[in-house]
Amino acid sequence: MTDNHYDIAIVGGGPAGLQATLILARLRKKIIVFDSPEPPRNGASHGVHNFIGLDGLTPAEIREVVWRQIDIYNSAELRVERVVDVRASEVGFAVSGEAGSSITARHVILAMGFRDVYPDVPGFMDCWADTIFSCPFCDGYENRDRVWGLVIASQRALEHLPHLYPNWTSEAKAIFLPQVVLSDDVRARLTTQDIPVHEGEIVEIHHTNGKVNAITLSTGEKVEVGTLWWTPAEQALPLTQSIIANFNLEVDETGHIKTDASHQTTVEGLWAVGDVEGNPPSALGAAFAGSQAAYSIVRDGLKVVHS
Repeated sequence: MTDNHYDIAIVGGGPAGLQATLILARLRKKIIVFDSPEPPRNGASHGVHNFIGLDGLTPAEIREVVWRQIDIYNSAELRVERVVDVRASEVGFAVSGEAGSSITARHVILAMGFRDVYPDVPGFMDCWADTIFSCPFCDGYENRDRVWGLVIASQRALEHLPHLYPNWTSEAKAIFLPQVVLSDDVRARLTTQDIPVHEGEIVEIHHTNGKVNAITLSTGEKVEVGTLWWTPAEQALPLTQSIIANFNLEVDETGHIKTDASHQTTVEGLWAVGDVEGNPPSALGAAFAGSQAAYSIVRDGLKVVHS
């Protein structure tokens, strides 16, 4: 066995990848974790919530805490390097990094995959991850009792936004973007819920130091709100697209990689957890998926390697 051969290569150093790493390190596997030098998808977060023992820590702080714990077991290597290719090899898989890394592994866990596509709207990035958020379970408490603008950008948003917001605030306004058809039945239902309806593209977000106070629509209407629940569109990373093509992986209707109950793809030894398989955007949920993949790898009979 050469020095650049590993039991498991993990692509992505967020909660899913790190949870898998921790479990496999305690099982004395030889592991390499590739973590891109760019900020993670949730890098703008002021604090990750609903994660027992880690509530309120930033993504960077969580990485620091977890790596101190992983390092105790002397089994995992971290490379801060973007992976550019994953292919099949005689011993399992070959993983190539942008800075020149070239390793092989018996198993690969994909713990990355998608990125948010932020709207080109003045004020959006100033308020993102503060008073504009995509997950109320993550940031709703910090925006409690403000007037929420429910940005209806898809049919899926229409199905759950109007029902969940009362957990955090008593007042909300529905902002229908042009791509979503507003039927008479939906309008009547929202009226019954005392949710005013506004239609049009959001062309400007008015704020004070990242705190939303109003939006302007393409119709010229100015709507006063204190928070926007707005889920941006998402897009597969180039690496995700190339891996899907390299292995002819099955994907669902949204482009996420299909996996079985243990998070293995249609290719034996290739696993996908978290964003790449379309799990809800929850750090705890991603970590759980990572743990399931790790346990499944061990159940598949991967033997202990003593270096």
